Amino acid sequence: MSALMAVLESDLRALSAEARRRYPAIKDGAEHAILKLRSLSSPSEISQNEDILRIFLMACEVKATKLSVIGLSSLQKLISHGAVASSALKEILSILKEHADMTDETVQLKTLQTLLIVFQSHLLPEDKDDVAQALVISLRLLESNRSSDSVRNTAAATFRQAVALIFDHVAHAESLPAGKVSFSGRIYRSNSVSGDVSRNMHNTEESIAVPGDPIMRENLTEAGKLGICLLEDLTALAAGGSVLRHQISSLLMTSVRTNIELEGEAGEPSFRRLVLRSVTHIIRLYSSSLITECEVFLSMLVKATTLDLPLWHQILVLEILRGFCVEVRTLSVLFQNFDMNPGNTNVVENMVKALAGVVSSVQAYFC
Repeated sequence: MSALMAVLESDLRALSAEARRRYPAIKDGAEHAILKLRSLSSPSEISQNEDILRIFLMACEVKATKLSVIGLSSLQKLISHGAVASSALKEILSILKEHADMTDETVQLKTLQTLLIVFQSHLLPEDKDDVAQALVISLRLLESNRSSDSVRNTAAATFRQAVALIFDHVAHAESLPAGKVSFSGRIYRSNSVSGDVSRNMHNTEESIAVPGDPIMRENLTEAGKLGICLLEDLTALAAGGSVLRHQISSLLMTSVRTNIELEGEAGEPSFRRLVLRSVTHIIRLYSSSLITECEVFLSMLVKATTLDLPLWHQILVLEILRGFCVEVRTLSVLFQNFDMNPGNTNVVENMVKALAGVVSSVQAYFC
């Protein structure tokens, strides 16, 4: 831990030098903290001594760009090494909230970095008010007219990762399963929801946009775009309990029914594609526990092959049905849950017939 002590002492010296002329109280506090630091030997001892944390918080409270950068950087180091008591969370969140209103891009990015480290550490908020305040910080930077594109992108990524970390915490506390089913039908293990979100972060644009039809995405606010990303993350990745799954399924069932009948936003390709992708995730991951919902989803997909839909929509439905048929595990689970159960619809049989009907009609067209 000598490396940590050396880095903190260097930060305190930099703080003292920067505050020398205009902020004598901070200069004196930094020098006092250096002496205190030399008598400590571990992060736990630092967390029990308020002088070290206090001086960095004082530097941030001034809201001078250079002092804030030093203060936030040092806070990140303290939090990462577990050198901050849990009781300091509310004060740290208050400081970050104030810095979200500053216009300097470096300070804004440092604020978001510090916020994410809070969620990744032992300080992860558990009280609903603390969670709300922490998430609002990133949303304010996301929606602010004074934020650069870099800050907005970082804010969106921070918010998604923070939400995923909250779900990780809930999944661990409730002993929820971590198993997932891949798109190839094989089972794999995911260490965490946040890990999956991190790996998928670079695919955000691809998972939302539809080639040649960016209308819906352009009309959404930054928060709206983020909401769509989160819906896909939660549907596809979250371990989730039965309540979450049923609520999402109910929402998607309504959307599947209306997106064929309604015009306007519900008829936009982006919206339909999002709904179909989410339905696909539900069927792949939860067909054993959401029998009724998945039976309805599959029946709707099969019915869609006979409807007069836009070509891209027909192709997407056929790709989904084909995907179920070529994934051995998915096909086996669906057959056991539905076709082998006398009380359920023969969904596998219906899928095969639907695909065979499409092939026959194409062949007849060219004959």
